[in-house]
Amino acid sequence: MRRQGFIGLDVAKDTFTAAFLVVDALSGVIQQSHVATFSYDRPGWQRFLATWDTFQADFWWVGLEASGPYSALLEAHLLRGPRPHLSLHRLSPLQVRDFARARSRRRTKTDRLDAYTIALFLRQPLTVQALPAPLQDHTPLRALAHLDPHRAQERTRTQNQVRQLLHFLFPELERAYPRFPKALPALLRHFPSAHAIAQAPLPDLQALLPSRHTLNLEALQALARASFGLHDPIRAQTLQLLLERWAFLETLRARCLAALQQAARAHHPQAWRLLRAIPGIGPRLAARFLALTGPLDRFPDRKALIAYAGLDITLHQSGRLAGRCRLSKRGDPLLRHVLYLIATALKRYTRRFAQAFAYYRHQGRAVRETLVILSRKALGMLDPLPRHQAPFQALPQPAPV
Repeated sequence: MRRQGFIGLDVAKDTFTAAFLVVDALSGVIQQSHVATFSYDRPGWQRFLATWDTFQADFWWVGLEASGPYSALLEAHLLRGPRPHLSLHRLSPLQVRDFARARSRRRTKTDRLDAYTIALFLRQPLTVQALPAPLQDHTPLRALAHLDPHRAQERTRTQNQVRQLLHFLFPELERAYPRFPKALPALLRHFPSAHAIAQAPLPDLQALLPSRHTLNLEALQALARASFGLHDPIRAQTLQLLLERWAFLETLRARCLAALQQAARAHHPQAWRLLRAIPGIGPRLAARFLALTGPLDRFPDRKALIAYAGLDITLHQSGRLAGRCRLSKRGDPLLRHVLYLIATALKRYTRRFAQAFAYYRHQGRAVRETLVILSRKALGMLDPLPRHQAPFQALPQPAPV
């Protein structure tokens, strides 16, 4: 007699509750059920495994709701544990909540009841067939990929604060150097105002700059002497601290990108090679894409990958009422941002996407809308490359007239 096991996990910060169900695969009758709460530490994990061993099943389905960092450690232990007959799934809290409301209108909510509801949700035959893809242990790369945008946002905030202070200390500087060359922060860390730059000896300014720079120090000093800005020691000191923070964020971001590229290349060598062979996709885009999607062969087809990125189309229709087609925008927004950058690069470096961009623009589509369409097409193009080990095929060049 074949038996299937289902485990629903409700995870909290210090504890987790497990509901065990053993079901006859033919009749669907629950033969065993048990709910217990365990401490979220190594002794609690050992007690959980010991309790699990008291049940016998041919295959286990394990489900837990997404709860950020609290469920990540438990997922990693389950994925790396010595249990081959196991399928682990991260469930949507909305789906589990709707399932619980369909079973009963009572508003009772406890950890034990939530874990049992998750186990029952896994037990439904239709649910088992429509479960999301089993989890795989690629989340560390995803966490590393999310560090880069945070550092970029902090750097942007710091740059804005620097510009606000320079508007008081040296307002003409931003108009003269709108792109803010790299040599300028090094100079401002020692001479943080127009007054300080105007009074400094020219050799002292030259000593602070690298051998190759684009600053004209004579013109800069002339601009500083005629500046409308004022010298304020407190604002000048604040500017120096902000510039030191800017330099630190630049170094940290470079380290994050280097670590991400090295890890993505080590974990996905074949996919890395195929992506890097595509014109316009550099190491940064390839690393972020692979870190956010994981192994592409875990998706059954390109439609599943497009839905994972939130680029699938949703439509609300009832009778004569037909709503607008919209993107679902489920999943990670950072992945959609990376795909937008990939589409922009492909539009610039490949004829295929350049022609597609011109076609949709000729139809009257806006630039941003067109790039979103190309993002979806890019994802459909990238999906089969690692799966079939096929390189990117560029369109042939037109014959000379």
